[in-house]
Amino acid sequence: MVLHSNIFGEKKQSILIFHGLFGNGENWITFAKKISDNYKIHLLDLRNHGKSIFSEKMDYDIISKDILDYINYHKLYDPILLGHSMGGRAIMYFSIKYPLIPKKIIIVDISPKAYIDIDQKNIIHILKKVDFNIIKTRKSLDLFLKKKISDIKIRSFFLKCTHRKKNGKLYFNFFLLGIEKNYEFLIRKEIKNGLFNGPTLFLRGEYSNYIIDKDFNSIKKLFPNAKIVTIKKANHWIHIDNPIDFYKEICIFLN
Repeated sequence: MVLHSNIFGEKKQSILIFHGLFGNGENWITFAKKISDNYKIHLLDLRNHGKSIFSEKMDYDIISKDILDYINYHKLYDPILLGHSMGGRAIMYFSIKYPLIPKKIIIVDISPKAYIDIDQKNIIHILKKVDFNIIKTRKSLDLFLKKKISDIKIRSFFLKCTHRKKNGKLYFNFFLLGIEKNYEFLIRKEIKNGLFNGPTLFLRGEYSNYIIDKDFNSIKKLFPNAKIVTIKKANHWIHIDNPIDFYKEICIFLN
């Protein structure tokens, strides 16, 4: 089964965009519409997210095969790949496994290192306690999450990832069991042993700690032609926190 996507634009050069953990391609619609005059933008849902396949199998070898199948299915030549957070890690792994396929890659606020201290494991435990038989509105969901998650941006993100079935019942637009089962491989395992020599851009948020200065060496080992740029006034969701500078740096890199 080929990954689900929404496609914007009609140009020959394709850019494939990969969302972060718990997200989906719809998170990137604003950016896609902005850049689709010059490129054909593919907003993909990675497996266990959005409208793509739900499976208990989900490591970066499998995700790389999903991406390869998508590229082959759509007969894409020299695609540019852009990924945020987990989506960035998927691109890193794919590009060192298939280094001749991407023309360029853009990694948004994530590095190849193992992330041990990120608290998303705790978020999984919170989400598992959500009972949509009791919680029937997004307002009720927000009140439930507020007891455990103080950051309104994070709560708003999960509210946007909540859809409604035909019978009116709410559901999360991701497969939580599949994510939980593979979390250690997705986030807490270092990406290593490979090389991508193509043009590479790493963007990090000024207020984010996902890429710190001492990570530069490990980035350069895998991506020797990497350019690392800090986006001012931005945290982990750079494209939301500072969309103007985010768009500007990407346009400079693409041109």
